[in-house]
Amino acid sequence: MKTTAPISLAVLVSFIFTLHTHAQEWPRFRGVDGAGIGEASGVPSAFTEKDFGWNVKLPGRGHGSPVLWGPRVFVTCDKGKERGIVCIDAASGKTVWEWWTPYEPIHNHPDNSYAAATPAVDANRVCLSWVDGGRVVALALDHSGKKVWQRELGAFQARHGAGGSCALVGDVLIVPNASQVEGAAIHGLNAATGETRWTLPREVAWPSYATPATYRDAAGRTRVLLVSPAHGLSGIDPASGKELWRRGGLFTLNVVASPVYADGVVIGTSGKGGQREGAVVSFKDNKPELLYEPKKELPYVPTPIVVGEFVYLWSDGGTVSCGTLKTGKLAWRQKVTGPTYTSPVSDGKRIFGISRKGEVVVFAAGSEYRELGRSQLPEGTHATPALAHGAMFIRTFGRLIRVGG
Repeated sequence: MKTTAPISLAVLVSFIFTLHTHAQEWPRFRGVDGAGIGEASGVPSAFTEKDFGWNVKLPGRGHGSPVLWGPRVFVTCDKGKERGIVCIDAASGKTVWEWWTPYEPIHNHPDNSYAAATPAVDANRVCLSWVDGGRVVALALDHSGKKVWQRELGAFQARHGAGGSCALVGDVLIVPNASQVEGAAIHGLNAATGETRWTLPREVAWPSYATPATYRDAAGRTRVLLVSPAHGLSGIDPASGKELWRRGGLFTLNVVASPVYADGVVIGTSGKGGQREGAVVSFKDNKPELLYEPKKELPYVPTPIVVGEFVYLWSDGGTVSCGTLKTGKLAWRQKVTGPTYTSPVSDGKRIFGISRKGEVVVFAAGSEYRELGRSQLPEGTHATPALAHGAMFIRTFGRLIRVGG
């Protein structure tokens, strides 16, 4: 009979500490690895304003999603001629500090914002990338709100403005600029100093607004996932910027949604007007293989989410399709909300989504659609919520709200 060695106390303590730490953190767009999975034990499936831990008016508007590290929440805001980062105490909702800088506007889609970027945060710094006057700018602040460094990283041009966010991967800040201009590139910067570690050139095509995601390979090494019309889905080494694999020929339209990884499989989508494209690729041993191409009710703006064996595609029109990740077999399809730009998030058992008008819908993860609750926010949102501290942190157009926890 096969036996299993007992888990050492040190390993057990390390495992518990890791779970606790991740429960306090939502360090980038869609949380750890960009997977959209967090801890929401204190969030009711249906709530009213009585369930708000706090509800504060922000000093500016925007669509950037909130991120958390320990006791603090960070969110971007635009107040006209200036934009910046606001740091808020997660327990009380009180403002800890604000940092502002003037900016030069560029052409934006009416549904976009000059504060659309989501910060990336770790124990030492808060990083951000956005576009100022047609130039990509990356910067880092410390946790007291003092600017540590700032860099310009080349020209940016895209018909809908800027929307992608940076990602911290260890000590490397990944800054995407897959736009419609010569010199487009993905940049790997030293997160502490802003110095360039590497630059990965990108071919000029329809733009990608996607935020990079991360995954671990068979050896446990962290890798970065990229998606764009010109290059399809690809994986790179964050230390060197070396491309490890690529499956091109997948997308011909704009890419807004970020790539999503689970169990050796990655999914990406693209869109333009009423057109949609999707692809699910496996890449065992860095050998990419197209598994299937979902066709119906695909998202353009919302990023998909994977919980267990199922992938959930929340379309911009508010229809959710649930299918087996590795085969694409449809389990169910349901009209859930009205028009939606936010991406769904999950606590591993429930899936939370919010429409553009602020309707929050919660349903059970699984092979059948089972709605658990509906709630209404005071105003609409284009930002993806964060799950941490057992609570949900929701950024509406002009407010930040803590639900539960």
